[in-house]
Amino acid sequence: MGPDGKIALVTGAGRGIGRALALGFAKAGAHPVVVSRTLTEIESTAREGQAVGSQALAIQADVSQPDDVRRMVETVADRFGHLDILINNAALRMNQLGDKSSYYIPFMNLTLGDWDAAINVNLRGPFLCIKECLPLMQRSGVGTIINISAGGGKKGMAGRVPYCASKFGLEALTQCLALEFQPYNITVNSLSPGKHSILSDPEKIAQLKENPDLIFLRPEIMVPPALFLASQNGRGVTGQHIEATDWIAQNNHGTVENWRARI
Repeated sequence: MGPDGKIALVTGAGRGIGRALALGFAKAGAHPVVVSRTLTEIESTAREGQAVGSQALAIQADVSQPDDVRRMVETVADRFGHLDILINNAALRMNQLGDKSSYYIPFMNLTLGDWDAAINVNLRGPFLCIKECLPLMQRSGVGTIINISAGGGKKGMAGRVPYCASKFGLEALTQCLALEFQPYNITVNSLSPGKHSILSDPEKIAQLKENPDLIFLRPEIMVPPALFLASQNGRGVTGQHIEATDWIAQNNHGTVENWRARI
């Protein structure tokens, strides 16, 4: 069962994985609510979603701020009256902390500001979004929450303390709420790219230009497994971590080569 006609809220939907998910759901018949701090980016995503027939709605919000999240949910309630799918994708990577020049910050150089920034967006953000969206999802009587995770949520890495800690926390949040939300017919799962990184920022593009043999994936690889998770309708898969590359291979959606990013 697809997401046709369902309301799907995607945070961090201005670029990368979030944009790919929002547009993928729009093409599958859902009405995406696209959220980000950067209005121009989500307006672009919304226009593209509307071009395929959806009622895409752009809402500027910082998911780490309670007032922004409450306003976001009020806007969805006024426009649609309920919410079926919540995808917590907004996140800060290591190269968005510190001096923004590296994916790695040694612990000795890590500041409290770095720690707080990562935790506030990557873990506090999903908590706030789930907390505020839950009543709207309960109106539907069934729903799904997808938390976008990463390899850093399964294995600790030197120089990536706040990112890994936030993603480990997101996995715990997923597992706990999957159990708590079963009576509401709401599934909660996490989804990560898997064996290879998504081509998502200028640094990775520069690496690929320098070495075309590197394997990065197009963010669209996240769409098929996300659509699968959104189809659970309160039954079936919940409390699980799915890696997109594995799911794609196991469900005959091509190989990594089919989803490989090229420039």
